[in-house]
Amino acid sequence: MANDWKIGNDARRRTTDQLRDFREANDGAVAWDTEAPADFTYVFHPHRVLVRVEEVEDFEAAVARLDKGVLGDPPQRDDVRLLDGELVRYLLGERPGGESVPDVLDLLEASGLRRGAASPDHWVHVAPGGGGGGTLCPAIEPEETGLVEPWPPLVPQHKVACDVRVVVIDTGWNPASGSDPRTPWLHGVHGDDELNGPDLRPYAGHGTFIAGVVRCVAPETKVFVQGFAIGGLGGGGVLESDLVHHLEKALDHDPQVINLSAGCRTRMDLPSIALEKFHRKHLRDRDCVLVAAAGNDSWAAPFWPAAFDWCVGVGSIDRDERVSDFSNFGVSADVYALGRNHVNAFPDGTFTCHESPDKGDVRVFSTGMARWSGTSFAAPYVAGRIAREISETGSSARDARDAVLARARYDSDPMVGPHHELDLL
Repeated sequence: MANDWKIGNDARRRTTDQLRDFREANDGAVAWDTEAPADFTYVFHPHRVLVRVEEVEDFEAAVARLDKGVLGDPPQRDDVRLLDGELVRYLLGERPGGESVPDVLDLLEASGLRRGAASPDHWVHVAPGGGGGGTLCPAIEPEETGLVEPWPPLVPQHKVACDVRVVVIDTGWNPASGSDPRTPWLHGVHGDDELNGPDLRPYAGHGTFIAGVVRCVAPETKVFVQGFAIGGLGGGGVLESDLVHHLEKALDHDPQVINLSAGCRTRMDLPSIALEKFHRKHLRDRDCVLVAAAGNDSWAAPFWPAAFDWCVGVGSIDRDERVSDFSNFGVSADVYALGRNHVNAFPDGTFTCHESPDKGDVRVFSTGMARWSGTSFAAPYVAGRIAREISETGSSARDARDAVLARARYDSDPMVGPHHELDLL
């Protein structure tokens, strides 16, 4: 019992550390939905509201019906054009009563606005979480390893029917890994330089590690790592209204597969407006598959975009094929793949842990490799399997996705329900 209390207390301290660091990294533009940070469900911009363009008139009419003491001034419509105008962003000014963005949306819906017509601008974070003491990060911080080969191991490809392109949208790319003789499976990968120095920032190497997982599964795949948190900006996170811009940029590379080891919980667990609009405008009629991490909350509530039926949501299993204790499940996990104790490429440097119970510990990386766990690393394993299927068969991205999921072994766990698991190649 005492040990259970300690584990729970460590988790609460860890979540509090994460949120406070995250808010500091983003100049205070971070709010959450509970008084105690350790209990948060979702994280959002404290002044922004997103509205579908077709519901702008209803939104503005509902604002006009609000009591004048709620908003000091009407919301200001942002002049940034999102998704060619399909998504409109408003800035809420002074609120004399101190109402939060969710409070204002509650009042608007009480006055007749359709629930979900407007939404907070949620923060999407690498392998993030929420839901009764969730987390904003991978299941652990990166750890040193004495291993010099990746795990899961590199699987050579001898049959290639066509070229395949994968875009990893993440924290950026460590260019040194692309020419390092210690990590030859990353040669030929390109991306946005994450600007590492000798002192590694939080989440440094996350995108590079993920690219390594893809390349070990599908070594003939062309991979580009697109960074949304270059140089430490954002603390590993991006607002959903900005993420759709990065997703649009990813399409410039004409990928068959996009890997997003990130996501978010949302107000009332409603689908992300921004990601829903991106799919309808750009992905629905395109032969491109989005693969996303299911999150690390041990939770069944929807985690976006993994929970969308058009996205391949990936949970984590351990080597004994049990669902990892940190992995989300349910609607956010279409399939499970190894997510515990991956070993792959990582920048050399000194990393100081930021989270309890390891806060302040110094880890020195000097082998070009690290060990890491989380659904962040299960997702690129599945993305790599889909890319490999395309490469070897010449099939469409959607057919490859369906073939990979169909071959996943069906299993049932009383804690998570029926699910599919991908065995190692």
